[in-house]
Amino acid sequence: MILAGGSIKGAFQAGAFQALIENGYRPDFIYGVSVGSLNGAFICNEAGKQDIDSVENLDWNLIAQNLTSFWARNIAQPADIAVRTKDVSLFAHILFERFHGLLNTTPIQNLIKKTIEVHNLKKSPIGFQAGAVNIDNGQITYVDSTHKDFIDYLLASSAIPIIMPVVNIGGDKTKQFVDGALRDVAPLRRAIENGAEEIVCILCHPENFEGGDFNSRNILQLSERIMDIAVNEIMSNDIEWVLFLRNLVSDKEFKKSSKTFASYKKIKLTIIRPQSAINLNLQKFNSLDIRNLMDLGYQSGKENYRVT
Repeated sequence: MILAGGSIKGAFQAGAFQALIENGYRPDFIYGVSVGSLNGAFICNEAGKQDIDSVENLDWNLIAQNLTSFWARNIAQPADIAVRTKDVSLFAHILFERFHGLLNTTPIQNLIKKTIEVHNLKKSPIGFQAGAVNIDNGQITYVDSTHKDFIDYLLASSAIPIIMPVVNIGGDKTKQFVDGALRDVAPLRRAIENGAEEIVCILCHPENFEGGDFNSRNILQLSERIMDIAVNEIMSNDIEWVLFLRNLVSDKEFKKSSKTFASYKKIKLTIIRPQSAINLNLQKFNSLDIRNLMDLGYQSGKENYRVT
């Protein structure tokens, strides 16, 4: 399963995941970036708590219910995610080259550290990798729970550029990482290269990106909007690549003649996504908005869990 980026819209994924589980879906590996990495880590953390070595024997309904409960209980207002840097402090930080993002993300960082325990992830029968981008070389790095700085990478994976502070992995200022969605909104290529044959991908953005209520004079809303546009373009290109690849590997004669595609297998792909833009931003939402997003994801999961 792939859980894509989408900031606070990740509540949509929680609802969609619950619908998939009720329909009998059982993921054996999860790839996540941005908020998708947080949802994925939570799922695997809950699985590890059950101390069961088989994906099939997990209490999946409990895991799905706990994910939606986590969102409903912990993410009810902007202050649960981050607080805005005061204008005076922001100006001084920019002026003296001490800029650490438009938002202070201590609340969500503390919540992640309190909720996700690496030893639970290591006991989980579900494989998991989170992706974050190194801003020094522009490359994306995927890590699992065996990495000594896994939690740092998890924090970095959801650190929206400019809006949120850069994360120094292991406290090392030469290892600066941010949101994995800068490179892989939905890590389809990563999953396929690792041998995935059936992929369920939960996206937080619609196919046609238009509309949305935002104020272009508000730097936070403008930054979010620009990131959403970039994310949507990357995501569309990645999906087109998978569909193109699927057609190529379905052609047996072509596959025989190509060393590049010889190892690829035919891919079953299911896409769960909202039908229209979600009008929600980090500065303005409440518990009802989160509940409505999860309901929307649940309906989308029920209606679209089929191979495309």
